[in-house]
Amino acid sequence: MLYCIDQEGTIIEKDTKKQKMKIEDKQNGVTFSDDNTTVKQVGLFSKQVIEKMINEKIPATPENYSIYFEKLLEEKPLVQRKSILKVLDAEAVEEHNYVAQVENNIKESFKQIKAILDTVSNMYSKINKLRKLTKIKKQEIVNGSGQLALVAYKENLDEIIGTLEKQQASLKERYIEVSESIKQFHKNSIFDPKYDVYNKNYLFKALEAEKKNISTFGHESSILAFKIQTKSFEKIKLRKDQELVIKNVANMIMNRSRRSDIVAHLGNDIFIILLKHTNVSQAQKVIDSIDHMIGFTNYIVDSQNIDIELDFAVTKIVTHQTKEQIISTVINQLH
Repeated sequence: MLYCIDQEGTIIEKDTKKQKMKIEDKQNGVTFSDDNTTVKQVGLFSKQVIEKMINEKIPATPENYSIYFEKLLEEKPLVQRKSILKVLDAEAVEEHNYVAQVENNIKESFKQIKAILDTVSNMYSKINKLRKLTKIKKQEIVNGSGQLALVAYKENLDEIIGTLEKQQASLKERYIEVSESIKQFHKNSIFDPKYDVYNKNYLFKALEAEKKNISTFGHESSILAFKIQTKSFEKIKLRKDQELVIKNVANMIMNRSRRSDIVAHLGNDIFIILLKHTNVSQAQKVIDSIDHMIGFTNYIVDSQNIDIELDFAVTKIVTHQTKEQIISTVINQLH
């Protein structure tokens, strides 16, 4: 049995008894006469990835293997790339979407907890006002059974207020704990809730980790910055509509990126892509690919066709600079 890959990336399985060939569908992708063909194709490709890593003296760690798998896949013919991507898509769990949804749900829960505590606090405030009002009314009564009844009422009210004060102290303590938990949660969160990409915190942690990897293994990595040009929003008056366009663009770019790439919102509608094991020349090809994708995408807001253009900047990650300096370098180029 013999397996061959031709120049088009077509897998040809030859057998002495019968010959099987892969069938290419120009419209709907690629199908195979035998499911094992796809598995064997991935196996052959995986060996090529390992060989390339060994030749370039890159440690075959799971993360490095994943990065090189995607890098080498980009160099393959479209037909072969499609068939391998089918396997990857089948096992993908869209983990970042799941985590983002969990974070958003937790944040919403925190909002509800805070609202409940605010309501309870407001109720106590009103009861306390009632206590003060009762005191005032008591002083207004000069004599009679009404005064005695009011004194008894105040005693009962004082007892209730005493209990509420203890509960308030407990609520205050819990409120502080929840507030601290919320602060800690926001500090450790990794997603930007506005644009559904990674946030600045996660970007800085990933950048610092990549700097250490570069120092250890000596490979090259880059960061790419992009921002939608101001003139693209001339026809869009509402800020919420502008943010929707920004979100769609950011999500398109995130979806076309490699799994090892990190697309993050830095702030002020500026986005950063961390490109591991990617030199500046290769990063420029990424820019060309994004620019091509955006150019062939139609954006319609309020029945108006919007032309979206992006500003780009790219820089090499150098280990002698701090992460803040690296980001500043690429942002200065962007402006």
